[in-house]
Amino acid sequence: MKPTRHPAGMNSAATRLGRTAAAAALALLAFGGQGALAAEYLALSFGAYRSSPVLLTHFAIESPLAATPEMVVSGSAESAMPRAPGSSAISLPRDVGGDGKWQVRAQWIELQTNRAYQAELPVPVSALTEVYRAYELNVIFGPNGLMILGSDKAGNRASDRVDLVAGCGDRVPAADRAWGNETGRFTELPQVRAHMRPVPARTVCPAPQR
Repeated sequence: MKPTRHPAGMNSAATRLGRTAAAAALALLAFGGQGALAAEYLALSFGAYRSSPVLLTHFAIESPLAATPEMVVSGSAESAMPRAPGSSAISLPRDVGGDGKWQVRAQWIELQTNRAYQAELPVPVSALTEVYRAYELNVIFGPNGLMILGSDKAGNRASDRVDLVAGCGDRVPAADRAWGNETGRFTELPQVRAHMRPVPARTVCPAPQR
């Protein structure tokens, strides 16, 4: 997957359904501290477009992609601020290789289409917004495998939205699964489905052939 600059005019926001995603997902992540940076920790949050709630299954920063506790990520990432009202504070990832960038890797399944995607994007550490000694990192999922890495400023205005890089993930057909029916395991799914809207006709990432 080749990362691209975020298209102009794209809006993002997270709802309550996705606010606790970081806390749950990071249970299996191991990050090494990096004291040379200005910030003391990373404020990590997840969100999704209203048309594209996902089940996040794997995540990593500056380390090989690893399975995490499966969790539903939902939101209205194309329309409202703030898009990261809740986040999880973690240790700063170690800059492997000293290139000034963190490689962010994720694998997820779209709950509306049952399609699995995998993406990897580099985010320049120097471009991250720092708020109260924390670097802000917003991981946003959109239709057809879109993944956006943002770093929002503190505030509720559209101008406080900072999108750094975006890319279209690669399909992982072997991981496809109809998680949208697992209401016994994920009790929030009925609410997610009620909030969900159809995928728009025009999307940043093209619809896959399979």
